[in-house]
Amino acid sequence: MNRITESTIEKLVIKLLKKQGYQYIYAPDSDTPERNRFEDVLLPERLQSAVGRITQNKAKTSDIKDDPGINSKQISTLEKLRDTLLPKLMNGKVRIKV
Repeated sequence: MNRITESTIEKLVIKLLKKQGYQYIYAPDSDTPERNRFEDVLLPERLQSAVGRITQNKAKTSDIKDDPGINSKQISTLEKLRDTLLPKLMNGKVRIKV
């Protein structure tokens, strides 16, 4: 009985990707290695970049979250719409095509 190993799957995937036109580069031999040593698990530059993107997105969304006026107006509008349309829908005065 043949055993499927990580290496077997890796070789198969590399072969399939090469057939689709991808280029295979063995990472330690690449021109721009992301690691000082191949054993390194943490990639500081990628981590720093990801944290930067999260921080930027947090700053953008905090403006909306922190403005209760925006949320209150939207909630009020949606409540009025619900209170107007729901009874009409329940009574059959409004029909929806499905």
